[in-house]
Amino acid sequence: MIVAACASAGGETPAATGSTSPLAVATPSGQELYAQHCLSCHQADGGGVPNMQPAIVGGAWVRGDPRALATFVMTGGFNSAERKDSDSHNVMPAFRQLTDLELAEILTFIRQKFGNGASSVSVADVAGVRATLPATP
Repeated sequence: MIVAACASAGGETPAATGSTSPLAVATPSGQELYAQHCLSCHQADGGGVPNMQPAIVGGAWVRGDPRALATFVMTGGFNSAERKDSDSHNVMPAFRQLTDLELAEILTFIRQKFGNGASSVSVADVAGVRATLPATP
């Protein structure tokens, strides 16, 4: 693990999508990543928490353009701070720290489970969106 940690400290960016190195760690499934990063707010059934976190099940963002969904998730809902007065009263954090592969896995899981079987989100879709976002400080 020390070797893997040192290797990733050598300038790799979150956009890195994988490695053929024998030390590479398998990417968790979309369901596992959802449980780690999304479940506490959006819940196992995608129903959210009333008056706190919005439901995502059947939502237009979930069923719609996968690139728009990727943008939404990587930016924390575009300018979430301006939407603080919404029905949910909370601001979603940006998830740009996740790799393109991790985001593609999560978004595919969300779209297929909560978006009426919507299409998969590719690593290329996420990478394309990431390339259009301004650099983070």
